[in-house]
Order: sequence, then C-alpha cells, then structure tokens
Amino acid sequence: MEKLLSFEQAAEITGIKIPTWRAWANARKFPIVRLGRRIKIRESDLQKLIENGIIPGRAA
Repeated sequence: MEKLLSFEQAAEITGIKIPTWRAWANARKFPIVRLGRRIKIRESDLQKLIENGIIPGRAA
C-alpha cells in the first residue's frame, strides 16, 4: 500500500503552508484520500505535483 501524507507532512516537504494545501484540496487541484474527517495526499500525487511544476532551464 502506498504511503499517505498529511497536509502537515506535505507542507514540511515542500515548504508550502498548510492553509494553501487545504485551499488546493478544496479547489480539487490534486486527488485526495478521505479517511473519515481526515484528508491525506498520496506520496505519488505529491511527486507528480512537484514534477509538473519543474520548468526546464534554457540551453546555454
């Protein structure tokens, strides 16, 4: 089973504040996993968000 991260853990990894993670979840910017009242993000979905945000450098 894949590792699930809390918004606190995602914030620690990325440096993006917890309220931003909550707002993005409410706006459905990434898939979420609901466990009762708790909301988690799959580690692979966090990795995809990071990879999709990478802008390649210009060739010299």
